[in-house]
Amino acid sequence: MIARLTALLLALSFHCCAPFAHAEDAAALARELVTLKGGYADKKKHFDELRIRAYIPILLKATGKGPAWKPGHANWHDTEQRIAGDWRKHYLDYLARLGRDTNYLWMDDALTREYARQFTTEELGALLAFYRSAPGGTLLALEKEFLGFYPDALVRSLARVMFGNETLSAQEQEWLRAPQSRERRAFVALFEMEAVLIDECARIGDQYVEGSFPAVPQGVLATAAGPIDTLRRKLDAGALAALHAFLQSAIGRKERAFIGAALPAVTPTEEDPARAKEEEAAFYKGLRQLSAQWRELAASTAAK
Repeated sequence: MIARLTALLLALSFHCCAPFAHAEDAAALARELVTLKGGYADKKKHFDELRIRAYIPILLKATGKGPAWKPGHANWHDTEQRIAGDWRKHYLDYLARLGRDTNYLWMDDALTREYARQFTTEELGALLAFYRSAPGGTLLALEKEFLGFYPDALVRSLARVMFGNETLSAQEQEWLRAPQSRERRAFVALFEMEAVLIDECARIGDQYVEGSFPAVPQGVLATAAGPIDTLRRKLDAGALAALHAFLQSAIGRKERAFIGAALPAVTPTEEDPARAKEEEAAFYKGLRQLSAQWRELAASTAAK
């Protein structure tokens, strides 16, 4: 009797603790995955830097009035420099008040939490196996180089489409028309940050580029053709096939969608939503005040 009761208690204990053990396993695997992939603090820096720089032409465009407000206007350069400095400080001060320090030391904890919440232990194990493989390791290494040039080219292309004041050079137009342009498009799509950055530029550009937005990623393929081709040559056909196979798999698609949603929006675990809402309201109030100053600067030149 005692033996049966002991066995029953042990069985109940196992079933009660199983969900907790599963959660602990998922958290450990998620931490291991985030550590293996690494560089998420740097990726967040790239993301926010693109967000800062991509908004500058938007703010500049909205500052002046009339057809004369374009590059070449007497006060265009000074206004652009003023906006660039004020906007950067305003945005970074907002992050600091929220506790989202620009060192992003909280990123690993935040993404570990999200990975553990949205992926099973089996899925996390599959992701670990891929990124430990030779193709997976190569992808992680190449993405660091990719982020060294791609965000700059993307911001430049967005501004070019918005203002129409810069045209592709003859060489860039040739690169864009070349058959290799499709291969470059497929290649940059290998990197998880490419889709994140493109989506953010589309959101920022919004009504300012409307139906012409496809010209933004196309322009990047032209202006960054050289660096893209340099990276492409570092992948042999076998590794490239393995990477495409992973991205087309169910787990590959799920992780790509996850990163696209999580990285732009993830916050420190301890952040207070109510306080974040208050800071957001203060942020937009301050931005309206700065915008009034920028408009005054632009108008004072127009009046001369």
